[in-house]
Amino acid sequence: MSPADRRSAGAGGAENLVFELPNDIGAIEDAVDHAVEHCAPARLDRRRLLFNFRVGLTEAISNAILYGNSRDPDTRVRVELRAVPGEVRVRVSDQGDGFDPDAVPDPRLPENLLLPDGRGVFLMRALMDEVRFNRRGNAVTLVLREQPATAAPDRGLPQPVAETLEDFGTRLGLEMRAWEEVGGRRVLVYRSEEDGVPIAGGNRFQVPLGPGRMLEVEVVGQGAGSPLVGVLRASLERAASLAGELGRNRSALEAALEANRAIRENMARERISREMELAHDLQMKLLPPIPRVPGVEAAAQVMSATSVGGDFYQVIQLSGGRVGVMIGDVSGHGFPAALIMALVMSAAAIYAEQGAAPATVLEYVDRAIGDELESTEMYLSLCYCVLSPGTPEIAYSNAGHPHAFVVESGGTARRLFATDPPMGIGKTPYGQSVADWKSGEDILLLFTDGLSDTLAHTGRSSGEDLVLRTVAARHGSPADEILHALFELCRRATPSMPSDDRTAVILRTR
Repeated sequence: MSPADRRSAGAGGAENLVFELPNDIGAIEDAVDHAVEHCAPARLDRRRLLFNFRVGLTEAISNAILYGNSRDPDTRVRVELRAVPGEVRVRVSDQGDGFDPDAVPDPRLPENLLLPDGRGVFLMRALMDEVRFNRRGNAVTLVLREQPATAAPDRGLPQPVAETLEDFGTRLGLEMRAWEEVGGRRVLVYRSEEDGVPIAGGNRFQVPLGPGRMLEVEVVGQGAGSPLVGVLRASLERAASLAGELGRNRSALEAALEANRAIRENMARERISREMELAHDLQMKLLPPIPRVPGVEAAAQVMSATSVGGDFYQVIQLSGGRVGVMIGDVSGHGFPAALIMALVMSAAAIYAEQGAAPATVLEYVDRAIGDELESTEMYLSLCYCVLSPGTPEIAYSNAGHPHAFVVESGGTARRLFATDPPMGIGKTPYGQSVADWKSGEDILLLFTDGLSDTLAHTGRSSGEDLVLRTVAARHGSPADEILHALFELCRRATPSMPSDDRTAVILRTR
């Protein structure tokens, strides 16, 4: 803990604790243990303290480190705890700009199931008795209280019978004094008193509760003809009859509820499936059409393993007759990968269209999405090539993308080796290299590992070899025919490893 760690004992057995911890995920466990040790004065249920309180506080500190302070090592997180009998109250604050907790998506909604945000706030609200954020949004107060005592057991009576007895007891002045065991039957004894002196006499009657079950009630102080006893008896018999009907219909009711639950789940799955289809259509629309550039023939395709994925390509018309070609592969699947993909495409198009060199474009993209890659713990392989008319070489930067080749007319494939590690792993500045290029003869071939993995049989390299052989065999064919042949192989293949997004770009110049 920090030197700012302070502990003090307040009035009435209260315990106050204040400490700071570094902006380091590795410090969370010790900090939470330190806080739990000082919760003893609250005398809370130990299971709630060790689960609800620990998880809630862990989520609050994690959010402060990862999102509030944005992992800045020069910042700190402050924890202020007060434990009093029946309650623990802890405030966690960071040095960030804050956020709007009402804007955090509900992770239980179908459209948010795959989002990385919202789970921490949801867990805090679900596990703690009170969660309150300050106006700025950079501090949260969590409260865990002693649970109210549960009602005394009803001795196994059917609910309608127990409620009838309770109603008579509270409204008509009957007080239950004891349960007695009489001949194997349970007898409920009520006593009615006036001025502290028991009223003479008594009345006992039986109410059948079902096969082999009998409730016997004695009301002391009421005679045989007492209207109160008659009403009580009739009410209990009616309640017992109702309980029997409920018992007989319970199986049918449970079956109906189960069928209703299954229908709701099917509807939810269908809605999620439809929303994923719409998301896929939207993602495909984000991929720009290949521009018509004089002297350039190009074809490209993306086939997602799930409804939405993280593969993308861009063919960009640049000034002076130049053309830029980019391919990227975001780790993972689903909405998080699709979001990173959309951000990269937007940033890359802005900087590439300004005519920047490949290494400069990658540096700009890294600056634009670096925080998102770090917060989602994803990484990105990205290769960007620029071809200029009349120039016998390709300028390129390759951030960890393994499948980038120049395929010569004779079938020889030259790999465009990585100049840098993938984004999210390496750091700027980025390197740049050149490769020989024969216009009218060579083909630029870029693809993602989902394509080669789908075609692999004896190891990952076998899939890459098949892709290169297919392109070499059809070297003289139009680019779209070569692309069609590759994806036709994928459609017929039986993958030997889990399927990933499949993307390919083929380009030649005349």
